[in-house]
Amino acid sequence: MKISFKLILALLIYVAGTGITNAKNIPLNSKRIYVKGAAFVTRSPEKLFYQRFSDAVLNSPDKERMFPAQTARTTSGVSIEFKTNSSSIHLKFSPEQGLSEKGYFGIIRNGSFFKAVEFTAEDAKNGYTLKLDSLPNGAATYEIVLPSYSNLSLTGFEIANNSSLLRFKPEKKAVYISFGDSITHGRGQDGFSYFTYPYLLSQKLGMDLYNLAVGSARISMPVARMSAELPKADLITVLIGYNDMNGESKPVAQFEKDYREFLAEIRKNQPKAKIFCISLLYTKTKMNAKTQATTEQYRDVVRRVVSEFQLADKKLYFIPGETITSLDNLQPGENTDKVHLTVKGAALLADSLYKAMKQDL
Repeated sequence: MKISFKLILALLIYVAGTGITNAKNIPLNSKRIYVKGAAFVTRSPEKLFYQRFSDAVLNSPDKERMFPAQTARTTSGVSIEFKTNSSSIHLKFSPEQGLSEKGYFGIIRNGSFFKAVEFTAEDAKNGYTLKLDSLPNGAATYEIVLPSYSNLSLTGFEIANNSSLLRFKPEKKAVYISFGDSITHGRGQDGFSYFTYPYLLSQKLGMDLYNLAVGSARISMPVARMSAELPKADLITVLIGYNDMNGESKPVAQFEKDYREFLAEIRKNQPKAKIFCISLLYTKTKMNAKTQATTEQYRDVVRRVVSEFQLADKKLYFIPGETITSLDNLQPGENTDKVHLTVKGAALLADSLYKAMKQDL
């Protein structure tokens, strides 16, 4: 059987384009691959796995943990950083226990946003290979910002055979830890960590982010205790309480007790951090129909507790959430989402927080 020259050439171009024959595999326990935003990292040559929460917290009873473990097994704010001179980078991601929602990878090249790569829920469930081809010439650092509502470990790393993973050391930055619920986790920003307000705020401040927020979360003492295992923070934000008020129907007095314990534990474990406590943001939810507790009562609790703590804590600050947000942060219309920020709304909140904080930082 005769095979034409054109067919052979086409096959060669196709095979080379897939990176199968013209690639080298990078061991995933390489010290030249850095993980940011996750304090609990497991490495082997075949797999790089990262968790925002410890196994002890994830495996604790639901009534103590106070949020779904499946939702906590996601990678909001986590990123992978490395330096290479390769013209192609192929990263294979495999599904882990947890959510598998659609989302985006954010690619940062030499410190500037380079591109966004979308994937589907099916990709998240079955695995996805992120392919960056025809990259600009020369060595560059890359930061791959992982999605916020799926859980994908890194199980393959290919670069061009004539290139290398280069030695470099990431810039040492101040540390920002955010505690909260789905508003801080990133619901409403299309599964794109890069668009969440904590990530945008961390970029404005030039800090490294650890996002410890979880969708559906209420005040969680296991997470407060786990703050002792996190890097020593320079900045902490706490925006919590909506689910305590609206979801769990928690009485106001119980919320106050829980908030005091939560804040005291975080301060004990993070003694040098500046902590900004944010009261409930603008929301279309005004009251819990069962308990008659209002959002304003919950805001008053945060205001009152912080005022009392400030008598002995000069690094504790209060930000009234309802004054720095409005309907502009949410989808318009009474029958739309009552509390979660849009992409625009998250950006507006990051701007507002930056303006409110910068004089104290």
